[in-house]
Amino acid sequence: MRTAFTHALIVLVTLAVFCGGAVWFATSLRIDSDSSRMLSPELPAQKAAHKLNETFPSLKTAIIVTVQSRQADLADLTAIALTRALREETAAIKSVFAPSEDGYLAAHGFLYRDLKAVEEMFTRLSKSANLLAQLRADQSLDGFVRSLREAVLLTKQAEIGPDALERLFAETASVLEAQTLDRPRVFAWSTVLDDKPSGKVTRLIAVTPVLDTTRLSPSKPALAAIRNVISALPAQLTAGVDIAVTGEPALRAEEMVSVTSTIGLSLAVSLLLVAVLLRIGLGGGARVSLALASLVTALVLTTGFTAITIGSLNLISVAFIVLMVGLGVDFAIHMMAHIAEEHGAGATADEAVSLTGHRAGLALLLSALTTACAFLAFTITDFVGMAQLGLIGAGGVILAFLTAITLIPALVSIRPGLSGMKAPVVAPRKGLPKWAVWVLLALTVVAVWPASQVRFDADPMNLRDPESGSVRSFRSLASDPATTPYRASVLVGTAAEADRFAERLEELPGVAEALNLGDLIPTDQERKLFLLDVAAASIDHAVAGQPTALTAERTESGDPLSTFAADIAPLGGMADRLSRAIDAYGEKRTPESDAVLKERLFMTFGLLIERLGAMLNADTVSANTLPAPMRERFLSEDGTYRVEVLPRDDLTDPVLGRVFADAVRSIAPDAAGPVLQLTAAGDTVARAMLIATLVAAAMTAMLTLAATGRITDTVAVLAPLIVAGILTAAFSSLSGFAFNYANVIVLPLMIGIGVDSGIHLALRARRAPGAVFSTSTPRAVTLSALTTMAAFGTLAISDHQGTA
Repeated sequence: MRTAFTHALIVLVTLAVFCGGAVWFATSLRIDSDSSRMLSPELPAQKAAHKLNETFPSLKTAIIVTVQSRQADLADLTAIALTRALREETAAIKSVFAPSEDGYLAAHGFLYRDLKAVEEMFTRLSKSANLLAQLRADQSLDGFVRSLREAVLLTKQAEIGPDALERLFAETASVLEAQTLDRPRVFAWSTVLDDKPSGKVTRLIAVTPVLDTTRLSPSKPALAAIRNVISALPAQLTAGVDIAVTGEPALRAEEMVSVTSTIGLSLAVSLLLVAVLLRIGLGGGARVSLALASLVTALVLTTGFTAITIGSLNLISVAFIVLMVGLGVDFAIHMMAHIAEEHGAGATADEAVSLTGHRAGLALLLSALTTACAFLAFTITDFVGMAQLGLIGAGGVILAFLTAITLIPALVSIRPGLSGMKAPVVAPRKGLPKWAVWVLLALTVVAVWPASQVRFDADPMNLRDPESGSVRSFRSLASDPATTPYRASVLVGTAAEADRFAERLEELPGVAEALNLGDLIPTDQERKLFLLDVAAASIDHAVAGQPTALTAERTESGDPLSTFAADIAPLGGMADRLSRAIDAYGEKRTPESDAVLKERLFMTFGLLIERLGAMLNADTVSANTLPAPMRERFLSEDGTYRVEVLPRDDLTDPVLGRVFADAVRSIAPDAAGPVLQLTAAGDTVARAMLIATLVAAAMTAMLTLAATGRITDTVAVLAPLIVAGILTAAFSSLSGFAFNYANVIVLPLMIGIGVDSGIHLALRARRAPGAVFSTSTPRAVTLSALTTMAAFGTLAISDHQGTA
């Protein structure tokens, strides 16, 4: 310190040069938002995941657009329009695949249904063929009513009864009732002609983006193009439909935004709060400026150090800039407090700096080393995400220490008045009463049990903003075992192996089914195609034939819709409901509402006719005729087969996820998939935290003992850390907070920072036995704690749940 004081100009110029270089290097610093790279690539689960992603890259890189609606027809129509519009965005999108839009699947979809359901479907189509031909020929409101009237007359002639038209009447009534209430609802033709279950349906669109590797978010152009296409869809399509974007690229892009968007604000607020606290604790704007100069210099140097040694930040280490505000100012606070104390005792500026180095230098050095060791303990683990922060934190602490012991003496040399402290040191005459210590110890003992129940949440979804579109869409898919992304994959060499593994996997607890390429080939194809041949003439009539007048023409004396309502009212059942719906609509009816009603009645009718026409071209399905995107999900270019294992339960429950993962691994140890990675990550991180915590505590204890030479001092330094650690873990457990990839940084921070106050107090107590509270050290310790709390507390404003 004395050297820095006497060679102030050299010190300042040197620091300025280093800061300039750090700023230059910092411009290349980037952020990696891929949470899968938080763990060592050498771990078995990571190797399995890497192999899966290399063999079937579309599983990881695809952006998923979900289209959800309570009306299957509307969901299909929207998905088709969206898919075709996305294919036009060739600059940002490489390919698009939607099963509901694919022509091959539209023609052959019936082959994937149960044989009995196919028989019933073709029977209904044959009976409805002429009705469909009439509607196709006259797609007007009056034409719709005439077709309904003829259907009623035919049932009377055939003495079938109105029950055969219940579904048609119910759907028409629903559209009219919605129209009367000004609610959007289109006629669901698939509900009328098929036995598809009602309820919310989900249509998926897989988008392969053109990756721009020059960007922090390579898929950003594709995501922007997708959102532009969605916003440009006609209102009549988007009404009653929920469209969302998810998938790994979308989740990572939104997570990066949530992490980085508020880091600048957190930094600004933390600096402001620290400045206010320094003003209160140190007194004088000049002294605050000196401490902040030391802090900012340390931040700049640490950022440059990070860029040189690591090059990219992850979702944990990106918070280092705010954490360093809390860590970096501590050395400046203790130095200035000591300098001010010596100056107040009559020493000159030169003497105050020299005495501070002699009397407080060991405590400053030891606190820097213990904090650095706590961070470095995590670099030896498989938790790469934390190891990165460990290296940054260790380097940042040492740089903050070196900056404080050089910059502050140099600035004091230039302006000696900075060595004084305006505010007096207020010292209590005695410490806390003994009963308070016993209460604290008793509370610590009670907290041991809840502290032992603290858990680690390895699911990165729980870190992300729950209100973001990609997360809400992901959770919606994950809550349904049929659409959940939480599924496992097993890679095998042959189709026969895939079949064998699938059979064994389906016998496991928690497994709903195991799919492979063979499951994409429909069963009973010959019989179903025969049924199609039988119904082909009727279907062709519906699609392209001229409608036949099966009943005598009736001359209308009034409005066709009102007349029809009066005619069907006596039939009862759904006919009566339709009659009442027509009457209610008539009270609000206008030419404009008729135009809207007509549009909603026929909006998806064209899609029905198009699919019926495509069905006539159906032929036998084989692995070679399947759409490439479907085949490539289960058979790679190099001939590797994939078995996809679907869970029976909702795997957002970590207990059920563990059961599923363990069951799959019992048969396929090399299986991969999100849930298997999450369980392995939880085990790895828990082990890493335990090892690193023990190593950090041991290194801290050894350093303290080596520096002080006293076991009593070492115990005095470590005891508060142990108590604070138990209480913090207990609070986390009782409040429902789990450790996660982001907040797990509390462990090295608590060890490193937790011992610093004890070091300063213990070593100062040795120099001033019984009078430590009459020195500047308790004031510096308190101020240091408050600035650290203020800096870390600003992370709570982050949109990223783990960081907050």
